[in-house]
Amino acid sequence: MNILQREITFESCVKGENIFVRIAEPEERRDIKGVVQIAHGMAEHSLLYTDFMKFLASQGYFVAANDHLGHGKTLSPGGVSGYFGPGGVENLIRDMHHLYELIHAQYGNVPYYLLGHSMGSFLARSYTARYGKELDGAIYIGTCGSTGGVVYAAELLLADFLVRKKGPKGHDPIFAKLSTQRYNQAFQPVRTPNDWISRDREQVDFYTNDPLCGFDMTVSGYRDIVALQKEIGSRAWYRAVPDIPLLILSGDQDPVGGFSKGVRQVAKRLKKTGHNVKLVLYLNARHAILTETNKDEVYQEVLNFLHSCGQREKTAV
Repeated sequence: MNILQREITFESCVKGENIFVRIAEPEERRDIKGVVQIAHGMAEHSLLYTDFMKFLASQGYFVAANDHLGHGKTLSPGGVSGYFGPGGVENLIRDMHHLYELIHAQYGNVPYYLLGHSMGSFLARSYTARYGKELDGAIYIGTCGSTGGVVYAAELLLADFLVRKKGPKGHDPIFAKLSTQRYNQAFQPVRTPNDWISRDREQVDFYTNDPLCGFDMTVSGYRDIVALQKEIGSRAWYRAVPDIPLLILSGDQDPVGGFSKGVRQVAKRLKKTGHNVKLVLYLNARHAILTETNKDEVYQEVLNFLHSCGQREKTAV
């Protein structure tokens, strides 16, 4: 199947900002089986998903991935990496829904799926609770469990203090020490600051050498992400998620997912609240499983899920 790749932009909900979007699609639009919208992770951008996007497009899916505010080609000249603008992650979710509206206007007759990785999975989880009835399925990759209200309260207290002290666009090394640097320590001896991402050295080097990846988030960006984690770890979130098929994928050595403990917690709570969820853990795999040494296995699992949702849709009709 021939694949077309193109780029578009649309106006962000933040005045003066434009959202950059990569698209991969079958050349023959009559062959489109469904739409997959991708939300990328923190301190990365949509370029890292092109191989996966081309794979899905080759299987008949229209795939779109936008660069979030403060990331990739969405970052405006003179802008600050890792800054979401006034309104924080609410801006990102509103932009994601605007992209949905643009695509759905063209492809409203086929199933629509949302996939998020890492921070993108946090966004996708929040999005699912708000707009999930518009989706035919959701996939959370490299997501997190809940660390508890006390931890979130302490982190938010610190973040609010630093935002007041340094301004929303300021930086402080404490957050990297609490997150990515701590994650990497679990894989000593390490070759790069990003060994925690994948066992595939080529992929780790690609990420490490990409100037649009691995940057330090602003203090307000970190604060917003902590607030987002608190939201998706609450009982209210589990109750708000609609009855749609859910797929959770994680490496069992992913520190973001608590080395499988956190993602097991999420799947267990979703099942307890009556949701249709499947959890797949990959032995020895780390965080970015779409770039892992077993990525073909992950690609196929996603494809199987999409196909099964599509069949479910046909049966319902």
